[in-house]
Amino acid sequence: MRVALKIDVPTEMGATTGVPNLLDLLGQYDVSATFFFSVEFGGSRGLVKKAASLFGKSSPPRMSLEESMLAVAEAGHEIGLLGYEASSWRKQAAFADADWTRHQLALGMERFEQIMGHTPDRFAAPYWQPNAHLLGMEERRGFSCASDVRGKYPFFPQLHNIVSRCPQIPTTLPTLGEMLAQGEVTPANVHEHLYAESRHVLPHGHVYSADAAEEGIEYLSVMEKLIVMWKGQEGTLRSLGDIRAELDLETLPVHQVGWAQVPGRQEHVAAQSLRVEG
Repeated sequence: MRVALKIDVPTEMGATTGVPNLLDLLGQYDVSATFFFSVEFGGSRGLVKKAASLFGKSSPPRMSLEESMLAVAEAGHEIGLLGYEASSWRKQAAFADADWTRHQLALGMERFEQIMGHTPDRFAAPYWQPNAHLLGMEERRGFSCASDVRGKYPFFPQLHNIVSRCPQIPTTLPTLGEMLAQGEVTPANVHEHLYAESRHVLPHGHVYSADAAEEGIEYLSVMEKLIVMWKGQEGTLRSLGDIRAELDLETLPVHQVGWAQVPGRQEHVAAQSLRVEG
């Protein structure tokens, strides 16, 4: 069993409290992951207290955003860009024009470089909300890979007649929140349901997308259970970069990108669709 860990950081609480918690956990089990950070939280600052009340704890910040990103790199994990400001991206990106997309990407890359000292080499669309302009820009920017969609295995994406040669490494497993929205799943057994989903064999293994404000705070114990189960019985936990390294780009297929509904989520998400022949 091979599972790659993708950890999205779309909120201030996730960056300042969830990421440090997850770094401690990953270090304890000697696990590598790929973190994707939003670098501005202007639209989500007002949600911090609300999220804390939902979690039933104040979860005081342990690090600033800058400290959190630098700590991820220092610990040896991969780090990429999750848009500029995730809540705005979530609302606007799918139907945005090229100017909006270019501006948001430029803002994110500039802020990322200010913090890290270099531009990002990989990108993930917040909440799986890309558009055709983004896919073209990912190739032109020379990103090594992107993780903008849901799917089954890596591919080159085509959307609105734009084909990008930046490989997509899609999320393959349901998220924790999606699973918990299903009636028979509870916080006490959600790890068992996710593990069962991960046992379905895929060519390049699975990709699990965690949210730093969920798996890093309230559901940190669930994340630990998943890590233990995925590492057991000769399992392998790895980063998206490990998947990227095994890809043969000469034979990587082109697939259309469509929009799909997944159980437990209200909004449509971008998803790997039909293979484009020839």
